[in-house]
Amino acid sequence: MRRVGLVPIAAKPYHAGHHALVTMAAGENDVVFLFVSTSDRKRKGEMPILGADMLRVWREHLEPILPPNVTVEYGGSPVQKVYVTLGDAEGLLSDDVWTVYSDPEDTAANFPERNREKYFPRLHAAGQVVFAAEEDPGRFTRGEGTPDVSGTKMRAAIASGDVEAFRRGMPRGVDADAVLDILRPKSMGEALLRAYVRSLL
Repeated sequence: MRRVGLVPIAAKPYHAGHHALVTMAAGENDVVFLFVSTSDRKRKGEMPILGADMLRVWREHLEPILPPNVTVEYGGSPVQKVYVTLGDAEGLLSDDVWTVYSDPEDTAANFPERNREKYFPRLHAAGQVVFAAEEDPGRFTRGEGTPDVSGTKMRAAIASGDVEAFRRGMPRGVDADAVLDILRPKSMGEALLRAYVRSLL
């Protein structure tokens, strides 16, 4: 039996909370597939994070700190890739166990019971698909089992120029200042950046 971890993340930006999930998955599985979005994240009133910038961050700063049994797959919808992977596995006759790593809220929203029965019914009925956050919710709850950091807080730190908060939210072993330099908006002059920050406060 092979144990396979599946970790879907948007990661705009990748932070210590994401890294905790990936590290847990790597320690509990033979192989881990980390599905990462490369689309832009632009929301009104929030600091935009460009997919091309994050891809550069991944290549230069994040891939080197990943455990060796983790394979990153870039592009597309990370959650959809979990469904495709499990759908493909549905037709195979194997005793592999697939464990999906996500926080309790995202697990409930992205993987409802009806979808499990629709897209991978055999694996689901056989107990070969496990949702880690349902097995032990506290271990995957922000601020309880994983670091108390979020993408919203990290984007706010970028927007306000709070370098210390950004550094605290990044995984160990990452050059946070170099990542921050990549993710800072290039088109915003000093005056525009100050105006943007004032509009958030």
